Amino acid sequence: MNAIKTYEVKPGIRLHHIPAEQFKTVSVGIHFHRQLTKSEAASNALLTDVMQRGSSKLKDMAAINRYMQALYGAYFDADIRRKGEDQILSFVISTVEDTFLPDGDTCVLKAVATLLDMVLCPQVADNAFRADYVKQEKVNLINDIEAIMNDKRSYALWRLIENMCTGDAYSVYELGDVESVEKITPKSLFEQYNTVLHHSPIDIFVTGNTDIDAILDMMNKRFVNVTPDVLEYPKATLYKSADTYREVEEKYDITQAKLSMGFYTGIAPCDPRYSALMVFNSIFGSGAHSKLFNNVREKLSLAYYAASRLERYKGMMLVSSGIEFKNKQKAEDEILAQLSAMKVGDISDYEFDVSVKSIINSLRSLQDSAAYLSDYYLGQIVSGTSISLEEQCDLISKVTKNDVVSVAQEIKPEMVYVMRGDN
Repeated sequence: MNAIKTYEVKPGIRLHHIPAEQFKTVSVGIHFHRQLTKSEAASNALLTDVMQRGSSKLKDMAAINRYMQALYGAYFDADIRRKGEDQILSFVISTVEDTFLPDGDTCVLKAVATLLDMVLCPQVADNAFRADYVKQEKVNLINDIEAIMNDKRSYALWRLIENMCTGDAYSVYELGDVESVEKITPKSLFEQYNTVLHHSPIDIFVTGNTDIDAILDMMNKRFVNVTPDVLEYPKATLYKSADTYREVEEKYDITQAKLSMGFYTGIAPCDPRYSALMVFNSIFGSGAHSKLFNNVREKLSLAYYAASRLERYKGMMLVSSGIEFKNKQKAEDEILAQLSAMKVGDISDYEFDVSVKSIINSLRSLQDSAAYLSDYYLGQIVSGTSISLEEQCDLISKVTKNDVVSVAQEIKPEMVYVMRGDN
């Protein structure tokens, strides 16, 4: 795959072309970067929901769907994604590459024009979004916010993050909170739209084999009246160790207790040690080859599941496990024992080799999806790095056991969060 190419539409707006020839489709995404804050998280999340309901030309979902079908089954979507403390409003359209269409027909530029209409020409009247759309999407968003509580595994991890990062922007949920959603009006939402449009860095990703000059020309023309006055991307501050090991316990109506643990790593994505941290995490708790899976779950039967993940932008690692509450202390002790084992180099050749291969295979698989591929490079922008997939695979392949042990020795347990039943 050829290297990504970046063009400046104007200060604050950049277009990135990933000329991936393995796809028969072309994907174009427009991404607005906002600092994650409690005051506007809900408005930004609602904004993507309302904006995808229609534009000044395609006024409802029925009209949008008909037009997408006319573009050979094109697909449009808008959503909120979070990378660290960067709340990203994403609007993406995907359609078949022109060279695969019959009789010299074209649809890529038509799809791009439609995407721009959805973003730059939303359906508004009297400086407000449609009241019925706002009302309906507020109900849907509130349901989405409340739904996290139904997935206790995810909710336990979220409560861990909230407790570890109290008072920090990182503790803000990317969909906002119910109280904030309820206060939004059609007029206030349109005001937020203008804030986002004119005060946010904008990245445009084009993934696929297409006439990039024609798309760039269209972007130059359509963004002529949009000049962002914010050029810097929101950056997450690394988690600072509290130098204490804290425990939080909460009771819910559940039968299987959740044991979640938070660790300090202090390693940002731009740190040369980050590749070694990725290998460490894989050996420790990411996959069926990992120490947590084979020892805490399989050998000792202390957990129904046990896995770790990196909070990439925050310098944290989280462990998630489902347990019988009576085994809480044994499971916690064993998780810490596996970390201690890695600190002294207790890593088998099998664990190391499988972890390296697993990470490289996962990275290479990103090239099979335009969405995953563009998301990878969007993450590079947010983290202030410019490492291609090929370069990242090469960095992983060069990690040694000593590198992993060195990283392990820097990791410190910070908090254990227990979600238990009433009994």
